[in-house]
Amino acid sequence: QQILIPLALVGIAAFFLGVYGFGKDTRINPFKEKNLLMKGMDAPTIWLYYDTSDVNARWWADFGARSTRVLNLPFLNLCYERICKMNSDKYKIEVIAGLTDLAQRLGGWQELPVGLQNPLANVGPAELNWIRAEILCRFGGLWVHPASVCLRPFPEIPQDKVIFFGTDGDASYAGPGGSALPSFYVIGAGRKNHPVFESWAQAAFERLDKRMGGQQIRGDAKWDYTAFAAKHPDTINYPNLELSRRPDGKRLQLEDLLAAGQEGDHRFQITDETVYCPIPWPELRERRLFGWFLRMNEEQIVSSDLAISDLFRAT
Repeated sequence: QQILIPLALVGIAAFFLGVYGFGKDTRINPFKEKNLLMKGMDAPTIWLYYDTSDVNARWWADFGARSTRVLNLPFLNLCYERICKMNSDKYKIEVIAGLTDLAQRLGGWQELPVGLQNPLANVGPAELNWIRAEILCRFGGLWVHPASVCLRPFPEIPQDKVIFFGTDGDASYAGPGGSALPSFYVIGAGRKNHPVFESWAQAAFERLDKRMGGQQIRGDAKWDYTAFAAKHPDTINYPNLELSRRPDGKRLQLEDLLAAGQEGDHRFQITDETVYCPIPWPELRERRLFGWFLRMNEEQIVSSDLAISDLFRAT
């Protein structure tokens, strides 16, 4: 018995020294941690969908070479950096690189509507409406449009809830209470297989699969929100977390964001509630008047006196 007590003390001391030493080693060299690859995998997901037929900078699988079907847009790269910087501690960020990547995640091309069973198919508003609903239905998490400047971390999604942000971009005015419809730049699902997105995804799939006409002008997302989410008890709206309105309630225009020489006196106001600023992506992409901005590199954007540059520099 007299021998066992010292041996037990030595064993306990050795155990704690080993734990301390391992913790010190992993702090110095984090690659020594055995579960490094699984770290953060249980965190909720931020989903970023890049239409590889025309928007993002590079393919992930071509060893950094330029894809012939992909434009190099430093502006989107800056948005991605901000999203990661602000949210990587609470969320894991997943990039969906076009329809091929989407098909792999969903289980094969047969899971997509007939019109999207082609890696080069056009992805318009109606198609994006289904993709967004399907991803949130199957996996849950937070859908974020890649053309969003993140100013603060996104809030956590309450369990069993669906969350919407901002105001309807087609509404001329919106007060502090928001508008009848939210923005669809950021949408969250607290869990997978939520009934709101199950119904939403099914309705959007059927419309695409039957190839109904007028899909690019119908505004499917607005109708689906009204039908499946507006009156659902799990729906939460955060109209003031999105910077899309001027102080007078008017819609924030691209001209406001790309104005130069403002010296901090902008037409918009960043409040304590503001989390992100959506950039009107279709308008920015299609208007030749703003082609100069899309050709600017990251350093030029950040160091310029444009109003949007102040958003990228905000801490």
